[in-house]
Amino acid sequence: MSYQKSSLGKTRQAFTLIELLVVIAIIAILAAILFPVFAQARAKARAINCVSNVKQGALGVLMYVQDYDEAMPLLDNDRTAGHTPDWGNPGNTQQWGNHMFLGVVQPYLKNRNIYVCPEAGKTNWRVAIPSGEVAGQPYIQAMDDAGYYDSSFAHMAVNILLVEWGARGATAAIARPAETVLMVADSVWDNAGVSIAQAVGNTGVWVENVGSGCIGLGGQGWTWYLHSNTKGRGGSRAAVESGRANVAFVDGHVKSMDRNNLERCDFNATANGRIFTYWDYRY
Repeated sequence: MSYQKSSLGKTRQAFTLIELLVVIAIIAILAAILFPVFAQARAKARAINCVSNVKQGALGVLMYVQDYDEAMPLLDNDRTAGHTPDWGNPGNTQQWGNHMFLGVVQPYLKNRNIYVCPEAGKTNWRVAIPSGEVAGQPYIQAMDDAGYYDSSFAHMAVNILLVEWGARGATAAIARPAETVLMVADSVWDNAGVSIAQAVGNTGVWVENVGSGCIGLGGQGWTWYLHSNTKGRGGSRAAVESGRANVAFVDGHVKSMDRNNLERCDFNATANGRIFTYWDYRY
């Protein structure tokens, strides 16, 4: 520190340029250390928020089950041909009502924001719906406001084996409710393109790891494993599979799981073969 004489003849203290540069360098080093910590804390908060969302979603489904003779809603609860929305086709009219899985659960939740995975962010339907990768239809503000797009392409996706390919919603048919996936809060339409850029969900989900030799039904599904120190959205399969997803089980409990665990394939004596342990309700 140097000393300078003022115009009044008094001596005052002043920092030298070197001292100022040293202080700036120290602040920069501290910022470089602390900013990643803050980012991790924010990511953890988003993951916790997502856990809360899928827990509320599961409770809404279980309340529906109590009112409908122990049966869960189907993926599409209006099987009449030509009536929309359908999975992946929200349609362009509200004439038939919002009869998709989350559409009929919504009265028990009264909050569409819980369908959004905070790590993915809210979907920009104005951009996503006209895309040929999604609906290829004109965007309609009234349908967005009414939640038709959210229920047709939801981040919070039901285990499609339960409600579409097999059990058809009958909870009595589920052999292991505490170990069977009900919903995944980090579902995605695909792992690239508009799906990633605009955070378009999948509504009904199945394991991505279909080439594992397990007994499988139907085709490939997608789950984002977004919750990690590095955001798992980059258009690459490795990025999509890199973190953790938040899962609700049929008995209502929720936990965070990574891909290798959630999509594990184990031998099952009843099936006399290997099954997707957390997805196949039959064994």
